[in-house]
Amino acid sequence: MQLQHQKIIGEAIRLHRKNGNFMQGKLGESVNSNPKYIGEIECGKKIISIEVLLRIAEAVKTPVRDFFNDA
Repeated sequence: MQLQHQKIIGEAIRLHRKNGNFMQGKLGESVNSNPKYIGEIECGKKIISIEVLLRIAEAVKTPVRDFFNDA
């Protein structure tokens, strides 16, 4: 179950990142995280912390709730 939610949230982050014209490197830099970590979150391989999720939401100008619409 957890893996499914990780994938859904990761896919939502990827969608909003791309819609905001961010590359993983640029987003990683904006939220003070390694671009590799951003990629692993988007693939559902890593569990994202609330802190990083909030920073990503702010960077891509998306309400946090939008990352959970399909979860």
